[in-house]
Amino acid sequence: MDKLNAISLFCKVIETQSFTQAAQQAQISLPMASKLVAQLEEHLNVRLLQRTTRKITPTEAGLLYYQHCLPILNELKEADASVSNISSTLQGKITMSVPMDFGSRFIAPYLGRFMEDYPNLELHIEFSDRRVDVIAEGFDLVLRIGSLADSSIVAKKIADSHLVLAASPTYLKKFGEPKNLDKLTKTDCLLYENHTQWKFMQNGQKYNVKPEGKIYSNNGYALVQMAKAGFGIINIPKFLIKEELNSGELVPIMPFLEQETLQISLLYPNRRYLSPKVRVLIDFFSQLMQEQQPYL
Repeated sequence: MDKLNAISLFCKVIETQSFTQAAQQAQISLPMASKLVAQLEEHLNVRLLQRTTRKITPTEAGLLYYQHCLPILNELKEADASVSNISSTLQGKITMSVPMDFGSRFIAPYLGRFMEDYPNLELHIEFSDRRVDVIAEGFDLVLRIGSLADSSIVAKKIADSHLVLAASPTYLKKFGEPKNLDKLTKTDCLLYENHTQWKFMQNGQKYNVKPEGKIYSNNGYALVQMAKAGFGIINIPKFLIKEELNSGELVPIMPFLEQETLQISLLYPNRRYLSPKVRVLIDFFSQLMQEQQPYL
């Protein structure tokens, strides 16, 4: 028995005092309407309706059941309407996670443009470098840089980021620029906690290098500051040092080495039920990253 449909049909019978009209409203046959109510009575082990040749009236138990069920059916209708409204109009909350340094430089300054176009939306953004679980933590959207391991979620590539080897003029004046990979591995390097193996390509051949260093950090901005202070060489996404490269505070080194491209992607749980409000945010970030691509 489809209990919800049976309850809905039962309430329609009471309101119309007619199985025929109730069946028409429910768009089912008259025998099916009678069967649903009979199944409900059997399930409850009580008679709900008093049938005569002239009219149909609820029993005492039937009236009590109707009074309890009607508010529940109305709440379900309101719930359906509210969800449909959120899905079809651009209002409500969007939860998102973006990497801290990247988000601070390339997302936060431009959010005003989005909010001007969609003033009825709320953005709840976590700026964090931790690898969040898109589904388990209930995020609508996650921006990720680098490899994608989770195949259960949808990923949309929106840009590429390029790694750059760099050091300060002060450091290079004091220690000189490494001329090959062997020299690089024996140089003071400033290392990101989860990126302690550097991958290069030279003359068509791939090399995996494990650089030496005494300073490790989980914060790219902190590494940039230490590199500017002359503590060593960094290998870092271009977007983190675009201003320092322009000002000359950091200088790119060993340009003959090619490096892997880091993919910038938007992750979301399911393409089929993607709400319009999330779609417009995806479109906004896609366009924004195309504008910013020269700096990535």
